[in-house]
Amino acid sequence: MRILGGILLGSMLLSTGPVLAEDDASELRALKARLRQLEQKMEVQARKEEALAARQSAMQDTRMAAKAPVPFDPCASGKLCYKGVTFTFGGWVDLTGIYRTRNLASDTGSVYAFIPFPQSKNFNTGESRFSARQTRFSVLAEAEVFANTRVAGYGELDLEGAAQTANSVATNSFNPRLRQASVEISRSDLGLHVLAGQSWSLNAPSKAGIDPRGVDAPGVIDFESVPGFLAARQPGIRVWQDIGPEFKLAVSAENPQTSFFGGNAPLVGTPAVGPQGVLNPNLLVNLTGPGGSFFNNANNVSLNHVPDFTVKGAWDPRLGAYKLHVEGWAMYRDFYDRFNFANHDVSTVSFGGHFSAEIVPKLLELQGSASHGALGRFPAAPFPDATVRQDGTIQPLPITAFLLGTVWHTTPSLDLYAYAGLEKTKPTFSNVGTVPFGYGNPLYNNLGCNIENSPAATCNGNTSEVRQYTAGFYDTIFKGDYGAIKAGIQYSYNQRFAFAGVGGAPRTDDHIIMSQIRYYPFSP
Repeated sequence: MRILGGILLGSMLLSTGPVLAEDDASELRALKARLRQLEQKMEVQARKEEALAARQSAMQDTRMAAKAPVPFDPCASGKLCYKGVTFTFGGWVDLTGIYRTRNLASDTGSVYAFIPFPQSKNFNTGESRFSARQTRFSVLAEAEVFANTRVAGYGELDLEGAAQTANSVATNSFNPRLRQASVEISRSDLGLHVLAGQSWSLNAPSKAGIDPRGVDAPGVIDFESVPGFLAARQPGIRVWQDIGPEFKLAVSAENPQTSFFGGNAPLVGTPAVGPQGVLNPNLLVNLTGPGGSFFNNANNVSLNHVPDFTVKGAWDPRLGAYKLHVEGWAMYRDFYDRFNFANHDVSTVSFGGHFSAEIVPKLLELQGSASHGALGRFPAAPFPDATVRQDGTIQPLPITAFLLGTVWHTTPSLDLYAYAGLEKTKPTFSNVGTVPFGYGNPLYNNLGCNIENSPAATCNGNTSEVRQYTAGFYDTIFKGDYGAIKAGIQYSYNQRFAFAGVGGAPRTDDHIIMSQIRYYPFSP
């Protein structure tokens, strides 16, 4: 700028040289003043051009940022960060109290398919317990290892495990239980996700999208949840794809297990005789884990042929202030055994769906689930997955399950909830002469089901249906920089129905009141 001013000044001096010799110094000063004004105008114009270029560059950066994915902040506020990896801690310290009218020696709630009939002494005795076993701890570690590539590792523990040495007599030494342990790799530019490890089964309901680490579980105190809720967690691998902002499609292969019902409970003591013999130890539907392995040899694991395969679609439409989630799934399972020197297997397909909706935004929520198929080990009851014929061939048990519930956020701290759920199955059996095999057989002896302390052989009624109606509340009694404390009370009425046999169709029920107080140390 000053070089240009010097050139202009020199040119003017050369052109006015003869005049300057005759004029006085005042004209020279006037000329210099005009030159300074010209320099100032040129500087002002240059600053305007620089400001305009800066604004145009900022607008371009904004447009590019809107098109690009949001960058991963490795040290976001409120999270522990170490070498670009963020750690998010979760969980709670829990004390649950339970009172029930039927004694099941349970401190976690209902075991719906085993509520005792009047035959059992436990039918006439209630129980009262306290438990801290629902205490839970979790940690999520996340890092962006490459551009558009994020890795997340997740682990979750509780104290609901019960090895043979765990009891409530001395130190209540219940072992930690692995709930979840998984690694997820996500490509944001491709909308592609891969998860490997133990997580909620893909048929478990989500509240939004495909969520491997959380489920849309009923918000109840009872650890057994509500009938109709699919609650299995299994090791496996899962792949899902984001198809636009609203739809996701997933497929998984998970560890299979089969809960078998042996099905040989004859009306009389004479064993069945047929062309292939009676049920005997050659039937390996429940294979005991060998001693010295990593399975406890007091527990049974089934023979497995192929993994459980599930495909699931999830839709989260945009409805203004209203939130809606809808999903549907189908699952392929294969049941497998060996009997009398021959292998048997049978394949089944189960299906189901789930929805979660805000009826009134941030005030009233509604959720529902329905499923059907050979799902015995997945829902809350539980039921068997299959039974066997006399020759060892397998008969799957069809389960139908429903769940409906609502949560009312009456105040920012108080939630009221109510749920109803059921699970039911159909009789699946075969006979050899007068000897019954299978599940729900009308030849089973139920004569003693309503007589206390009658022989076990006189009450063979198989569960046909379980129902639950429950309501309760949760109140946040403290929330601050040191976490939150919540307390709640739940009441549930539970019913168990059995198939009709010789002597009728027994039924029983159970009233349960539960209380809970929880401290959330990691609550924001």
